[in-house]
Amino acid sequence: MKKSLVIFWLSVATLALSSCNSNSQKTSNGVDPSIADNNKTAGNPGAENPEPKFQFDHEEWDFGKINEGEEVKHIYRFTNVGNEDMVISQVNATCGCTIPRWNREPIPPGGEGEIEVKFNSKNKPGNQVKSVTVTANTVPPATILTFKATVLPAS
Repeated sequence: MKKSLVIFWLSVATLALSSCNSNSQKTSNGVDPSIADNNKTAGNPGAENPEPKFQFDHEEWDFGKINEGEEVKHIYRFTNVGNEDMVISQVNATCGCTIPRWNREPIPPGGEGEIEVKFNSKNKPGNQVKSVTVTANTVPPATILTFKATVLPAS
């Protein structure tokens, strides 16, 4: 039993000493740059908005009053105000009555894009509030766009 405890503690000490003598490169402030998980901020830690970032003209839209059965659409325009290419991976609507469309090409810093949302008001009388979730390589990764409409019942 004593022999196994000695071996255990020698192993722990060896492991501790070897990890203290690693050859990691440290910056002038003593921080090891390999601990950074985000390649974008690790390569340019002083950058303002280092990751892609949405700046929408608006994130909410009001269609006002529309007639039941009418299809309406709206385009949400945005600019990538970050310092990396933006990639929108998916755009999901809250229900099948809403269909989003977007460009799947990367949007460079300063570039502009748009997300088109089409709403079919068939069988949707009354006040409607719908949302579309945009998932991209941004921080935060999800942005919610909303719209509303007052659907007048068909006569």
